[in-house]
Amino acid sequence: MKARTALTIVLVVVAVGLAVGLAAGIASSLGKFRVLERDVSDKFVVYIEGTTPSGKLVVLEGLERFTASRDFTARILSLVKVDARIEIGAMADTAYYVDLADASQWKASWAPRTGLLRLTVPPPGLLPPAVRTDTIEVKTTGANILSSTLFQLKKEAEALRADFSRDMLEQGRASLSKPELRARMAASLEATAKAFGSAVLGVSPKTVEVKFSDEP
Repeated sequence: MKARTALTIVLVVVAVGLAVGLAAGIASSLGKFRVLERDVSDKFVVYIEGTTPSGKLVVLEGLERFTASRDFTARILSLVKVDARIEIGAMADTAYYVDLADASQWKASWAPRTGLLRLTVPPPGLLPPAVRTDTIEVKTTGANILSSTLFQLKKEAEALRADFSRDMLEQGRASLSKPELRARMAASLEATAKAFGSAVLGVSPKTVEVKFSDEP
């Protein structure tokens, strides 16, 4: 009986030892895994601030066509005092950006062994589109009106280009969540991240992962 008890105690001690050793090994492995990625958020923010004095990192620029909203169109019609169905469109220069105002929203981690740089950045924004007044077009739908009236409508739209820009801005903001648009902005941020790697980390990342903070 005593021999069995002693054997049981030995087996328990061995099992506990193995469990403790396994736990220590796992903890050690996790610790090594953690150091595989370094937090370089502060360095990345300083780098971006140095290249972007305005505080807004422009990640995508383009030329887009906008169609005026019903409210803006109704306003133009009321100024000319004409009863017609029209469409007002124009080209505008657009600039999508990521704000640097809150540096705590910028996260960057670097894994030197794998060459992976992860970025988490604030949700994108859109600067007020710059309307190209020479591209403003007024088209009628379902009825014909005098060319002189169309010309007058166009002139009124040109005179209110600041309001037209605000109208475009609202439309543009509504499209900020579109996957295809975000993919293009992410690609721009990837290029910026690689430039950061070369300039600050001394090596261009092999892979860059970009995530906007409002994404799941």
